[in-house]
This record gives sequence, C-alpha cells and structure tokens, in this order.
Amino acid sequence: MLSLFFLPSTRESASGRIYRRAPWLLALSVLALYGVLGRQLFLLSTLGTVFLYIALTQAWNILGGYGGYLNFGMVTFFGVGAYTSAVLFQYWEISPFLTAPFAGITSAALALLIGIPTLRIRGAYFALITLIITFAVQILVLDMPFTQGALGIYLQPLSLTPLGVERLFYYLFLACAALVTLLVYAIEHSNFGWALVAIREDEDAAEIIGIRTVEVKWIANCLAGFVAGVVGGLYAQRILYIEPTGTFAFDISLNVVLMAVIGGAGTWQGPLIGAPLVLLVADALRVTFTSEVNRAIFSVIVILIALFIPGGIMGLWTRWGRGRAEKAAAGGTQGARADEQSVQ
Repeated sequence: MLSLFFLPSTRESASGRIYRRAPWLLALSVLALYGVLGRQLFLLSTLGTVFLYIALTQAWNILGGYGGYLNFGMVTFFGVGAYTSAVLFQYWEISPFLTAPFAGITSAALALLIGIPTLRIRGAYFALITLIITFAVQILVLDMPFTQGALGIYLQPLSLTPLGVERLFYYLFLACAALVTLLVYAIEHSNFGWALVAIREDEDAAEIIGIRTVEVKWIANCLAGFVAGVVGGLYAQRILYIEPTGTFAFDISLNVVLMAVIGGAGTWQGPLIGAPLVLLVADALRVTFTSEVNRAIFSVIVILIALFIPGGIMGLWTRWGRGRAEKAAAGGTQGARADEQSVQ
C-alpha cells in the first residue's frame, strides 16, 4: 500500500508565503462576495461554468498534468456522474444534491475499471483508447433502456427564483473548484505528487527506484473520476435535462485539456488561469466562427504553445521569475566583488 506524507516546505519565510498566496485568497474572497452582491444572471451563470471547468481541469491535472498521461476521457466520468444522479432521481426521486457523492463513487469505480487495463499502456495509445472509450460509453448510454436513450431524462426544477438558482450553483461550483484546487495543491506538495512527476519524467526509472507506478496511476485516475462524477451529478440538477449527445460531448474533454495545457499542466495554478481564458476566447470566437473553425484555431494555439511555451502560461511565468532571480543573484555577486576590491 502507498503511504502518503507531505514534503517539507521550502525555506521561505512566513511573510513570503503569505505574499505569494495573498492574490489567490483575495480573488477567492472577491468571488465569494460577488455571489451575494451580484444580480446579473448571465454573469453568475458564466462564472459558475468557469468554476465547473476549473474543478474538471484540476481533476484532469492530477494524472494528465503531474503524471503526463494525456487523457481525452474526462467527459466519460463527468457524464456517468450526471446520469447516475439523473437515474436515481428518475426512478427513486432522490435529489442530485444527495446523490452527487454516490455519482462520484460510481465514476471513480468506472475509472478504476477502465484504468486497470489501460494505464499499463503509454503515450499516444493511451490517449487514443480514452477517446474510444468515451464514444463507446456514449453509445452504450444511448442504447440502454433505463437511461431512456435519445429522449434523455428530465429533472425537477428547484423551487427557487432564477437568481436564487444561479447563486446556489455559483457557490456549489465555486466550492468544488476551491476544494479540488486545495486537493491538487496538497498532492503537489506530497510524495504522491512527486511519484506522479517521476512517472511523467521517466516511468521506467521511477519503477527502478521503487515507485509502484501502476498503483499510483490507478489512484490518480480514481481521484479524477470521483471529482468529475460529483461535478457531473450537480451539473445534471443545474441543467435539468440530460441526453447522451450533449452530456458526453467530446468538446468537454477537449476544453479541459486545452485549459490545462494553456494555463500550465502540472501546476495547481494552471487550471485557474486556463479555464477562464479558454472560455473567454471560446465565447468571443463563437460569435464570429463556426465550431469547426473554433477547434482549428484552438489547435493552432495549442501547437504554438507546445512549440514556444511548453509549460503554458505558468511555465512562462516561472521562467521569467527564475531569470529575474538569477539576474538579482548575479548583481549581488558582482556587488560583493566590487566591495572586496574597494576594501583591498
């Protein structure tokens, strides 16, 4: 079994840690306050969608970013979670708010079932298999009688005003995004996170030094599946109607990968940057271009980032900060030498 422990923090002063985290905590406080003061339905709904994608992208980031396994199947876990809550409501009238954790467990179990054979495969083959599984699950849901096929499932609206509904899901998805971000931050600073990074850098070497790579990947995939399932279960109640084509749309998986890559995969900050940026650009392009052209534009953006900014926006920021630190250190060394020469 794996034992989890957190790595010792860097030799950074308490004031330095507060200074680094203050902008993120301030942003979270402002967003929490806006949920109370904001009255624009469109903006509340848009921000809720951003939070939903942040949670999904952070979940993808566990195996895809830190582990280096390109996964195009996040929508599978998301859709299974949505259908789990919807089916439980359809036949037993249990609220999706109560069944969302069970939806997460169902998706996590599916992630383990899928991961046992597929996570022994590496590279582009794994990415291709996740894509095939997504379409296979979509067809399976379409043909199952208890999912009502293409007719879909309707859910009962909440007895709240439109503003109350938007505020409720605003805070639910904000809480999901914050909690999953905290989880990913904890993983990044744990031996489990370093095991994933070792797998990403050289899986054979990771096995040689004693990392149980297969088990680590299974756990990472199950964590991602659980988060996606919970978010999907809540999403079913928000949208009030689900059907296979829209719920298992490949665009959801594609958006998640784009958000992680553009923001910076393998960092907890990347999805926080990539999710709002991709959605903002997608909304701007949707007014002008068709969906096919949008995909082509995003494909070009991803290729350019892979060529010139391999670490995404966070990678660029890290290199810029490292360059400043090196210049400051060089300047300090030169100044010390000048002082020694003046003393002599």
